[in-house]
Amino acid sequence: MIELRNICKTYHTVTQDIKALDRLELTIRDGEFLALVGHSGCGKTTLLNILAGYDSYDCGSYLHDGVAVSRPGALSESAYFRYEIATVFQEYNLLPYLNVRDNIALAARYRKTGESRKKTEELLKRLDLTGMGGMYPHQLSGGQKQRVAIARALMKQPGIILADEPTGALDVSSARNIMNIFRTLNTQGMTIILVTHDLNIARQCQSIAVMEKGNVAVKRDLLPS
Repeated sequence: MIELRNICKTYHTVTQDIKALDRLELTIRDGEFLALVGHSGCGKTTLLNILAGYDSYDCGSYLHDGVAVSRPGALSESAYFRYEIATVFQEYNLLPYLNVRDNIALAARYRKTGESRKKTEELLKRLDLTGMGGMYPHQLSGGQKQRVAIARALMKQPGIILADEPTGALDVSSARNIMNIFRTLNTQGMTIILVTHDLNIARQCQSIAVMEKGNVAVKRDLLPS
């Protein structure tokens, strides 16, 4: 279980201070499929970056199963962030000079080993990418690129996936396929936290948290947990 308690985050610029998160409180159950929604500037991306360990926060506590995984004012390099959490981005973040197989293997704990190669081939098959291992990102459709990005995330064997607008750049059919993949992963026990501006996408998740002015205004279950 993830617990965020009294989380604050302010960005300081030359002309003003911007309060991104204001004493945010949020609990995410193990195995939950949570959609984070809200208007632009409400703090969704900042929250996701803190959950991923990419950004620090000013005050509060971030707990996983009752244990602090980071502290205010510091970017954590703990094993929790390296292995327990993986992120899927809207723009895929694939390396253009690596083929599909090498982009996936990039996330492996063990590189250039038989174990890594075997796991990569398993993920190519699992994500319906068989035969595409030697292709490069510019040769793929948006939906195929996102499946590669998900395969790369799964290479870490995480317990938690953070997805930042993963369907935002996709057509309706590709978005449906990506959501089907996430639902399957969730039924297998993976915790998924998905940021979206699309309420139709959010309604396909198990629960929804609506953010306003740097905090969670309401959180409710949409489907049985």
